[in-house]
Amino acid sequence: MSKRKGKKGKKKIKGRREEPIENAEENEVREAYGTTTGMPEGIDAWWDDFEKLEVDGKLDLLYNTFAREEKEEFWEDLSLFDAVNKVFNILASKSRVEEGIKLFETLKEQRPVQYMADYQYYDYYLLHYYAPQGEKERMNEIIKHFERYPEEGIDHIAIALDIFRLYGMAEETSELSRKAYKKLKKSEELMSWGIDELNQRAIFCAIREYITSPNYGEEEAERAFLTDLKGLDFWEEEPATLDDEQLQNTVKTLRGEIRRDWKREDFLIPNANYEDNVYLFVTEFIRYLHIEKSLEWVTGDLFFELVMEYFGEIEERRGGFYFSYSKESLNEYLVSYFGFLSLNDAKGMAGLKAHEFFSSFMHQKGIIRDKELRKIERVIEELNVPLRKFYERNTWKYRFLEAWR
Repeated sequence: MSKRKGKKGKKKIKGRREEPIENAEENEVREAYGTTTGMPEGIDAWWDDFEKLEVDGKLDLLYNTFAREEKEEFWEDLSLFDAVNKVFNILASKSRVEEGIKLFETLKEQRPVQYMADYQYYDYYLLHYYAPQGEKERMNEIIKHFERYPEEGIDHIAIALDIFRLYGMAEETSELSRKAYKKLKKSEELMSWGIDELNQRAIFCAIREYITSPNYGEEEAERAFLTDLKGLDFWEEEPATLDDEQLQNTVKTLRGEIRRDWKREDFLIPNANYEDNVYLFVTEFIRYLHIEKSLEWVTGDLFFELVMEYFGEIEERRGGFYFSYSKESLNEYLVSYFGFLSLNDAKGMAGLKAHEFFSSFMHQKGIIRDKELRKIERVIEELNVPLRKFYERNTWKYRFLEAWR
């Protein structure tokens, strides 16, 4: 999303010991940290001992390090993030996520400056852990972190918005998207499409708040909605009016006030109106998810995004039908979420469920036949096999899937 590519540069830690150390050796190293000196002299010596330890020894070393009073130069040279991140991932792989979360929380409490130096990475893990628990206080704290350094954390703001939407956290989605867009919309450090994404998230939240208002359709609610959209730069030019055709179509479709008799040919690319038809049909899908699948509106917005992303990237379509599926293209689409150092894996895990629901929606509307639906279902089931392995290794990150079964 930002101009910066890849993960923030960090000092490389030394290679892992080729053979496991004996418990006696680990105990000897632990005992060394119980002395009055507390730590060996020098950063290299610290890392040497860190690498010798098994995970419990590494934990003890980190806790002892957090409690030390050191000059700023020590913390700058230590590259604490590398050590904390490594220990967390080892703990997570051993189903000891709670201990990893405690490590982050202790770092934040005892060394707040060091925590905030890499807050977006730590907050990424904390969001995954606390969001399914509905920890509002934690969510608000993390939002405040992004408010302080929005440009530095822009890629993680996008991830945070995905996590909020995965768990149906509408208030948090609205607050973060609005604040981030208003702070960053004039930034020269960000790609324009990244700012547009923030704007789209915030505008959908404004629409959601209007269509769910008990005063929907009344003059006072319409004035508030108009003011809200103006503040989000919905109109590129005057006059700003709620009579905007696409806005009205979106609102009325989500409210169920417009019902269309869709036909397959409405989505054939030679059809002059196919782009508008696609947008309105997938918007109708959001309502379907809310009414029939009991998903929050913001989760429906995420599914809208997942569906549109996939179909927008297909190069070949059978018979010119826009909503064409193939195993190859769907697999390629999913792989893009699970690349090296990707932070989008949770969104990728939601991808197949989005398309499972969307294919059922198309079938219900008569857009695809029974045979086509069964074929899509078989493809989705096949692609679910490797994803189950991801799920089993990182269940703590993908708890949203449990609510969609």
